[in-house]
Amino acid sequence: MSAHSFKKALRNGSSALALSTIALIGAPAAQATDGIYGGGSTLASLAERALSANFYVYNSSNILLLYAAIGSGSGQRIFISNNPAQGFLGTGQDPATPPDYLFPSLGFSTYPYPRIDFGASDSPLPANFTTGYTTTVYTWDQVNHTTTAAGSVSYPTASYGQPIQLPLFEAPVAVAVNLPAVDQSTGTTVAGGTTWTIKSQIPGNVYGGRIQLSAAQICAIFSGLVTDWNSTASIAYLKADGTIDHESFAAANTWRAGSTAGTPGIGGGTPYASVSTPINIVYRSDGSGTSFIFTNYLKAVCPLLDDGTNGYQTIFSTTVLPNNNFTQLINKVTAFGRTLHTVSAAGSDAVAAAVGNSSANYGYIGYLSADFVLPNNPVTSTAPYAANVQNDYLRANAVYHPGQTPTVTTVPADFATPSPLGAEAAWKALDVPTTANFNDWNVYAQTFPATTYLPGSTVDITGRSKLPLAADDGAYPITGTAYGYFYSCYGAGRDSVAASTRVTDVVQYLKWHYKLTSPAGNAEDVIVVNGFGPLPSTAPHNWTGAINSIYLNSANPTAIAANGASPTNGCTGVTGGAQ
Repeated sequence: MSAHSFKKALRNGSSALALSTIALIGAPAAQATDGIYGGGSTLASLAERALSANFYVYNSSNILLLYAAIGSGSGQRIFISNNPAQGFLGTGQDPATPPDYLFPSLGFSTYPYPRIDFGASDSPLPANFTTGYTTTVYTWDQVNHTTTAAGSVSYPTASYGQPIQLPLFEAPVAVAVNLPAVDQSTGTTVAGGTTWTIKSQIPGNVYGGRIQLSAAQICAIFSGLVTDWNSTASIAYLKADGTIDHESFAAANTWRAGSTAGTPGIGGGTPYASVSTPINIVYRSDGSGTSFIFTNYLKAVCPLLDDGTNGYQTIFSTTVLPNNNFTQLINKVTAFGRTLHTVSAAGSDAVAAAVGNSSANYGYIGYLSADFVLPNNPVTSTAPYAANVQNDYLRANAVYHPGQTPTVTTVPADFATPSPLGAEAAWKALDVPTTANFNDWNVYAQTFPATTYLPGSTVDITGRSKLPLAADDGAYPITGTAYGYFYSCYGAGRDSVAASTRVTDVVQYLKWHYKLTSPAGNAEDVIVVNGFGPLPSTAPHNWTGAINSIYLNSANPTAIAANGASPTNGCTGVTGGAQ
C-alpha cells in the first residue's frame, strides 16, 4: 500500500486499524530525562496522550510530554498564571481520566507538575488577552479536593513575552447520540417497548452514521423547539435558493444513500420513536472549548433559519455566544420561554459516559470531539455513537434529507461525517495567518467579508464565522481546533531546568508534531487515528509552514526563545521569562 493510500485508509478506517497502527509503536525502554508540562482541553487529551508516547519513542533525547485533561478554561488559567497549582478540573477536581496524566513507569508520578510549559484550549484567547483580560486563581487543597478563590491575575507580557496560540489539529466536534442499531432491511428495532425507526442509519462502526441530522433538526433540538424523539412538529429549514420553508421534524427520517430497503432520500415522516421519548441533552458543565466550537456552529447557522416565530435570532444571535459555558445558551432558551431536558457533566470523558451506548440512555444526545465517540474512543463500554450532519454544500444543492441526489451529481448523498476528511474540507475556507499577532490565529474570528451570500441565494452571511458554513463538498460544519498556548520567552523553570533546555524541548516537540523534522515520525498518523485532521502543509493552505517560519525559526524575531540567549528573539524586551 502506498503512503498516500495508507493515509487515506487511516482517515476512513476502523478503530481496529487505528489500534493495530498504534500497537506497532512498541513500549518505551528507558527512563525519560525531562518533561514538557501542560494541559487543558479534554477534547485534545486522548490525542495528546498518544502523541506524547509516540514523541518519546521517536525522540532520541527521551523527552516526554505530560498532559493534564483539566478543561479548556483551566488550560487558559494555567497559561496565564504560569502556575501548576492552578491545574485542576472544575471545583477542586483532579484532571479527568481517561487518559492518564502521569507516566509512573518513566518516573513521572507526582501532580501538580513542577512547572507549566504550555496550556491548551479549544477556544481562542480573548482579543483583549494582553490588554486587561484577567482570570480568577485559586488555592487548591489537593487532599480535600476543595478550592478557594485567591484573587485574579492577568497575562504579563513584560515577563513572558507575547502569547502564542497554535492550532494543534483540525478538530471535528461530533453530535454524540445514544440510539439503537436498527435492522437495515426495515429501518426499525424494538427496545423497551419503543419502536425506533432510523432509516438514515449507516451500519457498522464508522465515523458518524448512527443517525443523520439536518441543520434544521439540530437548531430545533438545541433551541428547545423540539424536545422529544416522537415529535412531528413543524420546523423551519433553508432551501437551495435561500428561502425558508417548513416540514415535519421527522421529514429527514429518510433512507440513506445506498439503502436497498427503500429508495434513497424517500420515506420521511415516520417519528424516530413510536412513543414519547425525551431528547436528553448532555452538556459540559465546566469551561469547555468543545462548547465553544458547538455554540459557534449554532450561532452561525441557526439564525439563518429564523422564520419570525421560532426565536432563533433571539436565542442564537447574541454576544454571549460562542462561549465556553454552555449554560449561556441554556439561559437564552429559558428566557425565550422554552425548556431543555439537560444533564451536566465535567470533562469529555464524563459527557461520553453520560450519553453512553446502553439501552437505559436511548435518546440521549450531546456534543463531543471525535476521539470520544465511536469508533475512536477506546472506552467502548460507554462511548456513544455520532451523527452525520447536513452542511451548506448539501443545502445549496437541494439535499435536505439523507440520500437525496444533489443537483450537481448523480451520486446520492449522505450527510457530512465528523471525520478527519470532513474537518479538512471545512478548513479549506480559512486563510493562513501571516503575522505573529495571536489574534490572527483565531480561526473562529475568520468571518465572511462584506456582501458575501450563501451560494445560490441572496442570504447575506457577512461577518459570520467561516467554518460552520464552509462550502466544500464533504465539509463537516461543526469543526474547530485545539490550541496549544506557548510563551514567547522561557526562563529557568521552578524545577531549575535551564531556559535553553525548555526551549529546545518545546521547539523539538512542535517540529515533530507539525511534521517539520526529518525523520518525521508518525505524529500525523496518531492525529488521524484519534479522529482529527493534521494541519494543512501545502500551498495555498500551508499552516505548518507559517508556524515554522514565524515561531520556530530562531532567526525570526518572533520565534520562541530562552531568556538571556543571544539573539533574544521572542524575549526581546522581556525580563525573566515564564518560570
